[in-house]
Amino acid sequence: MGKKTYQVTMIGIAESERNILRNIFKLSQYRNYVYVIAVPGEPTDIVMVDADDPKAMAEWRQTKDGAAPSSGTSFRPKAPTIIVTKEQPPDSVLHYIRRPFVATRVINALDHLAHKELQGDRERIIGVNPQPQTVREPPKSVIENTTKAEIVEANVLTALIVDDSAPVRKQIELELKMFGIQVDAAETGEQAIDYINKRRYNLIFLDVVLPGMDGYQICRLFKKDKMRKKIPVIMLTSKSSPFDRVKGALAGCDTYLTKPVKQETFQKTVKKYLK
Repeated sequence: MGKKTYQVTMIGIAESERNILRNIFKLSQYRNYVYVIAVPGEPTDIVMVDADDPKAMAEWRQTKDGAAPSSGTSFRPKAPTIIVTKEQPPDSVLHYIRRPFVATRVINALDHLAHKELQGDRERIIGVNPQPQTVREPPKSVIENTTKAEIVEANVLTALIVDDSAPVRKQIELELKMFGIQVDAAETGEQAIDYINKRRYNLIFLDVVLPGMDGYQICRLFKKDKMRKKIPVIMLTSKSSPFDRVKGALAGCDTYLTKPVKQETFQKTVKKYLK
């Protein structure tokens, strides 16, 4: 998937909050969806409106009726809207961001909107690498600029992806973010063990073929740990023989997905084990 840049127009968002959002948007430069604040005179793809400000909501309703916004920014026809609010919005509101801003929460909400409203519900296949991709970590300066917005949230769903293919890791990460799941990714078994010793996960996706320890060995280690043996382990493999499935069952994995995995199958598996 190539990078796509989306212009975000803000209605009623205070300048102090815009500065926080600018810093959060910098993190998206290292992702497939990139977000920038639209400037007057440029078309916009996404509207972000302060639902706690009656004047902002009135202006937003005018733009929906075809009026030009006071910002001078031109709107894409039927540009999707994401509301910003302190309170939990009604169920009818599909896209929203709760205050205070949290970097992961903001990016997840925008990714969900972009995927649903701007990309369409195209069928995706996990485990097919159309083009090699290089996954870059954001520079330290970008992370430091975002620390004010990073607030630790309790009861956040988390998942660990263990796969030596960077594109596959990214594909799974994007799918999981549709569920609001925070993701850590490792390319070797040794890295996976370091992660699981530091953090508690709700799901583990584990490739069978890895450099060094293979997926079966790692799964057995996870399942022998009394504190972590109940974490669902979903094995990923390019093989589908009965013998491989038996090996996975003996290692203690909870289920077995054969790559490439259809999006519908992947989502059903995630929903099953999140319950």
